[in-house]
Amino acid sequence: MSSVSCALGNPQDSYKVVHVAGTNGKGSVCLKTAAALQVSGFRTGQFTSPHISCFRERIRVNGEMISEESIISNFNRVVKASVALQVSLTFFEITTLIAFLHYEEAECDIVVLEVGVGGRLDATNIVSPFLSVITSIGLDHVEALGRTIDEIAVHKAGIIKPGIEVVVG
Repeated sequence: MSSVSCALGNPQDSYKVVHVAGTNGKGSVCLKTAAALQVSGFRTGQFTSPHISCFRERIRVNGEMISEESIISNFNRVVKASVALQVSLTFFEITTLIAFLHYEEAECDIVVLEVGVGGRLDATNIVSPFLSVITSIGLDHVEALGRTIDEIAVHKAGIIKPGIEVVVG
């Protein structure tokens, strides 16, 4: 995925990122953090998953869902780049890249980015955040992350980067 992002100009590098991982509370932390940043005057993107009733819920700027036109346009850009590089992408990787492009186009100051599954190997983990947040950790996605809290915690902690502040719940 990083090669496709590079071909697209690394849109995730055009704004600051708060990266959020964990088992419980990610969505609430993302919602509250994005709202606080928006009220503070920042143009704020919010990326969450899964969606409840509509795919567009996943990608928001200042609370407004991405337009269908932006989804189609950015989907086409992502597919064109992945085909040119002969790289297969998952649904979540495509969705993440669509979001990264949308936030760049929307000139976001800050994006609150929720991890999909785990953290260490997640598509969102190509960002260089200014803040990482790890909410409470429990048994989730045990098939992919491990059967113990310790194994799962290693994946969640994978979003921690040297020199970057971390908040742990």
